Amino acid sequence: MNEIIQKKLLDKNELLINMVIERARRDFLDDIAIIGLTGSFSIGDFHVKSDLDLFIINNTE
Repeated sequence: MNEIIQKKLLDKNELLINMVIERARRDFLDDIAIIGLTGSFSIGDFHVKSDLDLFIINNTE
């Protein structure tokens, strides 16, 4: 994969991750403990058809 496509994918995923974080802050501030990234993007081994794998752990006080 060339560097331009790789940069576009990373930029798109950063935007999506930030949207998820902002939504969680707005709607579930006291309920979310961790939002994490896993899968191919987390280790840098992604391709054009890779999906974005996020996990959310709730706050279980």
